[in-house]
Amino acid sequence: MRPVVFSLMAAGLIMAASPVFAQATLWQERMQEHRKRADEMRDKFEERLFKRTDANQDNFISREEFLKQANERFDRLDVNKDGKLSREEVRAELKGPKRPPEPKDK
Repeated sequence: MRPVVFSLMAAGLIMAASPVFAQATLWQERMQEHRKRADEMRDKFEERLFKRTDANQDNFISREEFLKQANERFDRLDVNKDGKLSREEVRAELKGPKRPPEPKDK
């Protein structure tokens, strides 16, 4: 009788633990998908950076190419052309292009 009770208890514990293991597996799958998307985004960023900055397309970014890109970006961010970047100017760049205001409910 004892082996039967022990077997039933063991089976019950296994059944109770199954959702936990399934949940852990689902979490691992989601993390793997997240890492894959992050890798893809990083690769796309790198590709855009090189296309934009590597003026002579030699697959290297020279100091001159880097500084030219940095100066152009600084000039674009410096909206009031005072030679300095304010927090507001940087924040405006981080927010992205201005969008038309949302229509208000009537």
